[in-house]
Amino acid sequence: MSVRFASANHPVRRLGWRAAGRGLIAPALARAANDNLLPMADNAAPLHRFDPLLIEALRHFAVHGLAAAHAASDGARDAVRRGDCGDKDHWLAITRMFDPRLANRARRELAPA
Repeated sequence: MSVRFASANHPVRRLGWRAAGRGLIAPALARAANDNLLPMADNAAPLHRFDPLLIEALRHFAVHGLAAAHAASDGARDAVRRGDCGDKDHWLAITRMFDPRLANRARRELAPA
Protein backbone atom coordinates (compact mmCIF):
# COMPACT_ATOMS: atom_id res chain seq x y z
CA MET A 1 0.00 0.00 0.00
CA SER A 2 1.48 3.31 -1.00
CA VAL A 3 0.91 6.50 0.94
CA ARG A 4 0.97 9.85 -0.84
CA PHE A 5 1.04 13.25 0.81
CA ALA A 6 -1.39 15.74 -0.66
CA SER A 7 -1.11 19.30 0.55
CA ALA A 8 -4.37 20.99 1.49
CA ASN A 9 -3.14 24.20 -0.11
CA HIS A 10 -2.73 22.93 -3.67
CA PRO A 11 -3.62 25.17 -6.63
CA VAL A 12 -5.87 22.51 -8.18
CA ARG A 13 -8.02 22.43 -5.05
CA ARG A 14 -8.46 26.21 -4.98
CA LEU A 15 -11.85 27.51 -5.96
CA GLY A 16 -11.52 29.60 -9.11
CA TRP A 17 -7.79 28.97 -9.45
CA ARG A 18 -7.74 29.64 -13.18
CA ALA A 19 -9.48 32.99 -12.86
CA ALA A 20 -7.27 33.88 -9.90
CA GLY A 21 -4.16 33.01 -11.89
CA ARG A 22 -5.17 35.57 -14.50
CA GLY A 23 -5.78 38.17 -11.79
CA LEU A 24 -9.52 38.32 -12.36
CA ILE A 25 -10.54 37.36 -8.82
CA ALA A 26 -8.81 36.78 -5.52
CA PRO A 27 -8.20 33.06 -4.89
CA ALA A 28 -10.53 31.45 -2.36
CA LEU A 29 -9.18 28.36 -0.65
CA ALA A 30 -11.47 25.39 -0.22
CA ARG A 31 -11.75 24.99 3.54
CA ALA A 32 -12.00 21.70 5.37
CA ALA A 33 -15.23 21.24 7.26
CA ASN A 34 -15.58 19.73 10.69
CA ASP A 35 -17.56 16.58 10.00
CA ASN A 36 -17.14 14.89 13.37
CA LEU A 37 -20.59 15.58 14.75
CA LEU A 38 -24.07 15.79 13.33
CA PRO A 39 -26.48 18.37 14.76
CA MET A 40 -27.71 17.42 18.22
CA ALA A 41 -31.03 15.65 18.50
CA ASP A 42 -33.61 16.91 20.99
CA ASN A 43 -32.49 16.09 24.55
CA ALA A 44 -29.78 13.76 23.34
CA ALA A 45 -26.03 13.53 23.17
CA PRO A 46 -24.29 14.64 19.96
CA LEU A 47 -24.76 12.14 17.14
CA HIS A 48 -21.63 10.76 15.50
CA ARG A 49 -21.51 10.35 11.76
CA PHE A 50 -18.86 7.64 11.89
CA ASP A 51 -18.87 4.20 13.43
CA PRO A 52 -17.23 4.33 16.89
CA LEU A 53 -15.24 1.19 16.01
CA LEU A 54 -13.87 2.97 12.94
CA ILE A 55 -12.82 5.91 15.09
CA GLU A 56 -11.01 3.57 17.50
CA ALA A 57 -9.35 1.74 14.61
CA LEU A 58 -8.08 5.02 13.18
CA ARG A 59 -6.71 6.05 16.57
CA HIS A 60 -5.06 2.63 16.87
CA PHE A 61 -3.54 3.13 13.41
CA ALA A 62 -2.25 6.55 14.46
CA VAL A 63 -0.31 4.90 17.29
CA HIS A 64 0.91 1.71 15.57
CA GLY A 65 1.07 2.68 11.90
CA LEU A 66 1.37 -0.17 9.43
CA ALA A 67 1.79 -2.66 12.29
CA ALA A 68 -1.71 -1.84 13.57
CA ALA A 69 -3.28 -5.13 12.44
CA HIS A 70 -0.68 -7.23 14.23
CA ALA A 71 -0.85 -5.03 17.34
CA ALA A 72 -4.63 -5.45 17.42
CA SER A 73 -4.38 -9.23 17.07
CA ASP A 74 -1.84 -9.20 19.91
CA GLY A 75 -4.41 -7.25 21.94
CA ALA A 76 -6.92 -10.04 21.26
CA ARG A 77 -4.40 -12.63 22.46
CA ASP A 78 -3.80 -10.64 25.65
CA ALA A 79 -7.56 -10.44 26.22
CA VAL A 80 -7.83 -14.24 25.92
CA ARG A 81 -5.05 -14.63 28.49
CA ARG A 82 -7.00 -12.33 30.83
CA GLY A 83 -10.24 -14.21 30.10
CA ASP A 84 -12.01 -11.12 28.73
CA CYS A 85 -14.18 -12.33 25.82
CA GLY A 86 -15.68 -8.91 25.10
CA ASP A 87 -12.26 -7.28 24.77
CA LYS A 88 -11.11 -10.17 22.55
CA ASP A 89 -14.04 -9.56 20.18
CA HIS A 90 -13.31 -5.82 20.19
CA TRP A 91 -9.66 -6.34 19.19
CA LEU A 92 -10.59 -8.90 16.55
CA ALA A 93 -13.06 -6.41 15.05
CA ILE A 94 -10.30 -3.79 14.87
CA THR A 95 -7.96 -6.38 13.33
CA ARG A 96 -10.64 -7.20 10.74
CA MET A 97 -10.76 -3.54 9.67
CA PHE A 98 -7.06 -3.65 8.79
CA ASP A 99 -6.55 -7.25 7.64
CA PRO A 100 -9.52 -9.64 7.36
CA ARG A 101 -7.33 -12.70 6.72
CA LEU A 102 -5.26 -12.03 9.83
CA ALA A 103 -8.46 -11.56 11.84
CA ASN A 104 -9.87 -14.89 10.60
CA ARG A 105 -6.60 -16.67 11.40
CA ALA A 106 -6.47 -15.11 14.88
CA ARG A 107 -10.13 -16.03 15.53
CA ARG A 108 -9.40 -19.65 14.62
CA GLU A 109 -6.29 -19.71 16.84
CA LEU A 110 -8.07 -18.11 19.77
CA ALA A 111 -11.27 -20.18 19.54
CA PRO A 112 -11.87 -22.40 22.56
CA ALA A 113 -11.13 -26.03 21.82
